[in-house]
Amino acid sequence: MINDVLDQLVYLKLKSAYTYLKELHINDQITNNDLKGIYKILNQEVIAKEENNKLYNVKVAGFPFLRKLDEYDFGFQPTVNEERVRSIAESNFYDEAINIVFIGNPGVGKTHLAISIAYEVAIRRNSVYFIKFNKLITILKNAYQEGTFDKRVRHFFKYKVLVIDEVGFNEISPLEAKLFFQLIDLRYTKKSTVFTSNMTFDKWPQILGNDEMITKAILDRILHHSYLFNISGPSYRIKDKLKLTKTEES
Repeated sequence: MINDVLDQLVYLKLKSAYTYLKELHINDQITNNDLKGIYKILNQEVIAKEENNKLYNVKVAGFPFLRKLDEYDFGFQPTVNEERVRSIAESNFYDEAINIVFIGNPGVGKTHLAISIAYEVAIRRNSVYFIKFNKLITILKNAYQEGTFDKRVRHFFKYKVLVIDEVGFNEISPLEAKLFFQLIDLRYTKKSTVFTSNMTFDKWPQILGNDEMITKAILDRILHHSYLFNISGPSYRIKDKLKLTKTEES
């Protein structure tokens, strides 16, 4: 019991209490029942600290909203393999630097799935960050113009999982495409990146500065080690309207 309590004090970084307890134990000034009581009290603090640590990476991830896999209606999107998604979310795919790509029309739940998987990674106390594609490109371009590009790209490199949302809502310039490539190239085989896009890959050159070579280089690095999901179902945003229409028809 004494070792269990001392371990708790180490975890809680209570150095003075640790030293004092050892002295009491050495001098036979504390009973086993006393230790059991102390252990019970400290255990509540340990549990609270572990919970805070678990949620810290969620809080700093920059999620625009929080979504979990249990909230995703897989029945409404039959093209999404629930077992495969859950298996990936429960795995250590990020340790193997495997990317995840969700392609599909607006409203099919791409961002929901991306956030849900990233959330599972974050609660295991891994660094995760969510950013819209347009915002990322703006930050990279500004850093390039200010002469701080290397520092900024290293910042985005550090995350165990980086979620880049809505690739393709706006086209970017050839220069911006090259800056984006440098980030993708830096993370390639080292860190996992999750992408969502409403554009099929054949249209990505239009997004990425109409530069076929850069687009091919980017896609090669994204898809080489990746899980790809093509979601072809209807939009969640009109889900209730579809139900209402069916009711009216019947």
